[in-house]
Amino acid sequence: MKEEIKMARIEVRITINEQTKIKNKANELGISVSAYMRKTALNHRIIIKTDNEMIRQIRFIGNNINQIAHRLNINSDTLNYLDTYTQMEEYKQMLQLIIDKIRKI
Repeated sequence: MKEEIKMARIEVRITINEQTKIKNKANELGISVSAYMRKTALNHRIIIKTDNEMIRQIRFIGNNINQIAHRLNINSDTLNYLDTYTQMEEYKQMLQLIIDKIRKI
């Protein structure tokens, strides 16, 4: 499908602070300010660019949770539950930081 040529313009007055925020959000998403404004104004889904470090951290947390679950299933009588709980809380906090970062976008 051939993309329609964009000929029309709309002018909007915003504060310098708003302009900075809009530019930063578009930058974080890896798209132009025009594309960002069109997508948000027309309620289109915005697909964020992949953050490889964030994906690596989520995989790391997932692997560690799987290891903990495996240990619980195999060695439930000898496992220190306090250590396991502490590890799970650490992973929960790490995931919350990642979620907070995603919500800022």
